Parts: sequence; structure tokens; C-alpha cells
Amino acid sequence: MTSGFNHATRGSAKQVLEALKRYRRILITGHIRPDGDATGSCVAMGRLLKAQGWETTVALSPVGMGPVKFLLDYADCLAPTNVHARDYDCALVLDCGGLERLPDGPLRDAVSRLPVVNIDHHVTNAKFGEARWVVPTGSSTGELVYRFARRWKWTFDRQTAEALWVALVTDTGRFAYSSTQPTTLRAAAELLACGVDSSAINDRLYLYASEGAMYLRRRAYDSLQTFFRGRVSQIVLTARDFRRAGVPKSEVEDVIDIPRSVPTAQIALFFYETKDKPGITRVSVRSRADSPSAVAVAHHFGGGGHLRAAGCDIPGPPKVAVAKVKAYLTELFEEAAKAAPAEGGAAPEPHRVSSRRV
Repeated sequence: MTSGFNHATRGSAKQVLEALKRYRRILITGHIRPDGDATGSCVAMGRLLKAQGWETTVALSPVGMGPVKFLLDYADCLAPTNVHARDYDCALVLDCGGLERLPDGPLRDAVSRLPVVNIDHHVTNAKFGEARWVVPTGSSTGELVYRFARRWKWTFDRQTAEALWVALVTDTGRFAYSSTQPTTLRAAAELLACGVDSSAINDRLYLYASEGAMYLRRRAYDSLQTFFRGRVSQIVLTARDFRRAGVPKSEVEDVIDIPRSVPTAQIALFFYETKDKPGITRVSVRSRADSPSAVAVAHHFGGGGHLRAAGCDIPGPPKVAVAKVKAYLTELFEEAAKAAPAEGGAAPEPHRVSSRRV
């Protein structure tokens, strides 16, 4: 099934460079609750531009960042609450599809007052800023930063390469997602040649786990359910689960792989509550080919992301959010069932919203 979104490249790397040449002091930041791709891309770009003569500052919040937090030691970093527009000439926004996706407060206020340049790979990107390079088919913003630097023949030291490595491996699911391209693996090979200790980084990102993280994984497995004859799988973590665990969601970023591991599941859902958004249930969506795209599901509820990986916020507790998503998926599956005979196939059995514990 098609997503209905524009996957064409918007802008160019050359436009981004020409815009940056007009400024000297560059503020670099990414989306709220920065993940491995946003953090790695910002840190790497900060180091790359600084090596070329720019004055750079990376503004990312370390609160709840999780295992990728070690990358903040690789660049001149500032808390988003300490950012002032007067200290910069331009804002370079990475891995972010719109200004509303920046942390609310001083950082967003500062960026709104500055000329903005954007590098991103979200299909729902709002095309903001005076210059941009948006590649929705890209595996990660980290890969775009790598390609950007390679185009101008800039070199990578070990710490820059490690930041980009983290960006690549986290956003491609360790090169397992369909977004992984030959260009992604070629980039990874060159980064490894720069001295990246992939084994140590893998242990830090995916092996080591606190007792709280292990508790959350156990709760997630206990909540696993399937619907629509196994075509949809889901897990739920409540605010109470996180309070008991004493760790943020960033320590279990890979928990979405639990519903994804159900062989028949075309759509995997992760419903969870967070302390910073009381009264809201956040939803992570993953999809496989020949199913409603993850971004289509998320976009229906005001969210966005990538074709096969997206997210949204739904008002109310998880129980309410689950019911709303089920109702929408029922509509999507019924529409697909009606369209099947017109495409030459027999009409499939209507989908029932029955649930089953796994």
C-alpha cells in the first residue's frame, strides 16, 4: 500500500553549504527527546563545521537521553534552556521535520528568531528554513551528514566517525530496516576505517541494561497482544510502569522489537505514557511492506515520521489510545478488503477486532 506522501528530495547539499557560508556562529540542534540519529548527527556536524572554521554550539537536552548520552562529551554542548538568539548567526536544525518538533522554551524561541538551515530525512518534513536538504529515502540524517562532508572532501576523525556510526546503527536497526541502502553500508565501512570500536558501542547501546530497563521489558512482554488475526501486534507501558522502573523510555528504545517479532504482524504498535506529557499516550508505529504505512497511521493522529517508522501523541490514557487506533485500523483494513476484488483477487474474510494474548 502506498503512503500518499512525497518521497522526492527537497533542496540540496549545495544550497545548505552556500547558506552556511553566509554565517559564522552556528547553533546546531535536533528534535525534542533526541535519539541516536539526532544526537549523533548534531555532534558530528558540530565537529565537522568547527574543523572548517565555523564557531559551533550543539544544543541538546541530556535529560532522559539514554545510552547515546556519551556522545555529548565529543562536542561543545549547551542545555536548550541556556540558548539565546543573540549569541548565534544561524540555526542548523538536523533530523527534525518542523520547528514545532523542537523543545519548547528558550531553544525554540531562539531558533524562531534566527535564519534556519535544515537537513532531514522525515517524509513529513514541513520544508522550513531558508535552505534545506531533505531526503525522505535516506536511511538516517547521520548518513546525510556523512554524504554532506564527503561531497566537500572533509575528513572524519574517530570521534566524529563514532557519532555518525551511532546515528546510522540506531536509525537503521543495526542495518536491518528496509531503509538501509548500499550507500548506507558504504558509509558504515568508511566510518569503521576511521577507528570506530563497533563492538564497544554495540554493548553500550544494546547489551548493557539496568534493573529498571529489564523490568520494563518484562512488563512489555506481559502486555503483548495481537489483533486482526495476527496482522497487528502491540505492547503497552504505563506511567506506573515507568515510575516503578525508575528509568526513562530512552533506556528501552528497542522495546518496539517485541511486537515487531510476531511473524504475522504487519503493523507493530507501542503505546506508552511519559512524565513530561501527562494525560497523553505516545504511540510508536512500525509497518512492513504491503500494509498500511506507519506514517499514514501516525499522520491520521497528527504525528509523522518515516514510511515504515513513525509516531504520534493521542490524548487520554493508553486504553483510550488503543481503542482509537483499533478503530482507525479497522477502517483501513475494511477499505483494503473492498479494493481487493477490483484488483483481480477474491474478497478476503472481513477483519474482526478480536484480541489475543501472546
